[in-house]
Amino acid sequence: MLSIARKTMRYLFFTLFSIICLEVSAQQTEILNDSLYKPDNYYLEDQLYFGVSYIILRDLPTNVSQNGFSNQIKFGFIRDIPINEQRNFGFGLGLGYSTDTYYHNMRVSVDEQSGQMIYHLLEGEDYRTNSFTIRKIDIPFEIRLRGSSPKKFKFWRVYAGIITSYTLNAESEFTSSTIDIVYKKLNIVNKWNYGLSLSVGYGIWNFNLYYGLSDIIKENVKIDNQSVHLKTIHVGVIYYFL
Repeated sequence: MLSIARKTMRYLFFTLFSIICLEVSAQQTEILNDSLYKPDNYYLEDQLYFGVSYIILRDLPTNVSQNGFSNQIKFGFIRDIPINEQRNFGFGLGLGYSTDTYYHNMRVSVDEQSGQMIYHLLEGEDYRTNSFTIRKIDIPFEIRLRGSSPKKFKFWRVYAGIITSYTLNAESEFTSSTIDIVYKKLNIVNKWNYGLSLSVGYGIWNFNLYYGLSDIIKENVKIDNQSVHLKTIHVGVIYYFL
């Protein structure tokens, strides 16, 4: 039931933010049609963002496989820092929040007596959901090139950079026909992670790619005597506005 509720909330969240982005775009177009509109030669762009991505898991141990729709939801603020007179080239530095949920066949649980972490493969077991969720604070840095001007709110953009993330907490959820159990505050994720990012698009529609460079799981976490050197690739869309 908990898993179903989360999926429903995510769907509503996606829908709400998509509507907001479309509304913002419509409002900007209306402003341009207003005869009283005065262009701002010191304008800033794309300081709020919201993104949704599909996550591809990399460097998995033998017999560990991805299943289900692993995903990321992220949003935040990026300070726009133009460095030329046209204000269409510059940098961006921001702060955001993201939630990554991975679906795979490696179950993470806790021994109730000893408190030790337990890892095992779900082979031949009947279960509905086995997920691992990480919540993070993100620090994006971007080099920004775009076709904007004081009178244009719809333009092409190419933003490339690096995202450094600080892990707030991690939890696992396992659901079968008989149990639904969640383990919170799991101490198996590296506190700091980083990777390369690229956003390319026009208007509110932008392709977004993230390539993780660091291991997400701590080195001492092993399954079948193999370290879980988990890295990710995120492929999705990102909305910039204001």
